[in-house]
Amino acid sequence: MIKIDLKQLCAVFGIYLLFIASTASAAADTKTSLKNIYDMRILSFAILSDYYMFSGLEGDSKYNREIEANIKRFEEKLSIITDPASPTANLSSLANAITQWNQYKDLLDINRADFLTQGYANARLVSDLSDKAIELSDSLNIVYNVIVDENKVKLNDFTKHTRQMGIIIQTVTAEYAARSTSSMGQVGVININEGGMDKQGKIFSDLLAKLKDGATERRIYKLVDQVGVKWEFIAKSIANYNENAVPFIVSSYGDRITSDLENIEERYAKSLQAKK
Repeated sequence: MIKIDLKQLCAVFGIYLLFIASTASAAADTKTSLKNIYDMRILSFAILSDYYMFSGLEGDSKYNREIEANIKRFEEKLSIITDPASPTANLSSLANAITQWNQYKDLLDINRADFLTQGYANARLVSDLSDKAIELSDSLNIVYNVIVDENKVKLNDFTKHTRQMGIIIQTVTAEYAARSTSSMGQVGVININEGGMDKQGKIFSDLLAKLKDGATERRIYKLVDQVGVKWEFIAKSIANYNENAVPFIVSSYGDRITSDLENIEERYAKSLQAKK
């Protein structure tokens, strides 16, 4: 009788361990999906920024290569979240995001081809490209929020703040590139940032202050401080985009800040894990 009971106990315990492992794996997959979707939003605006730099600097091959590289990165992440094993694969909201991406990529190809063949792109289509980038990002954000809500995902404040800041720095960089390069004459009024670049810049600064307040570990505080130094270096140029335009510097520092924010998020997550 005791042997049978022990066998039953071991079987139940084994099932329990499998359940725990399965639950942990599902949670990890969900958070990975959220990170991929966030990265795709970042890439959509990075591509737009690179397009404006490409056209504004008369077809600079460096930015054309960056566009191609970021398209590849976007589609690699898209293939991951549409994989049948992914928790996002069957979301109805994802289908709209895929449609938006295909339309965005088509407009990007047309505008690049026009610029390379005739030295300029159609002003309306360039404006459409900017609008489509916003629509793509918004559609991806809907997918992101659906995953959070349906799976009751709890994200720490550092993750929330760094990701919001990442989106802000990319949209600000894209709009600055549009307004400070020669392509501005073609695209008319650009409104990538809700409320304008000044408003988004203030939100970025407020979130940066929150990160500093919450950075109790020295190495994380140092990383946050480095973001602050880089932000301070370009903030005035962004606020005064009509004066002494420096699109290359803003673009370069914007990418560095985005990378730093990702590093901060990762370091903070590891710090939390180590405390458990």
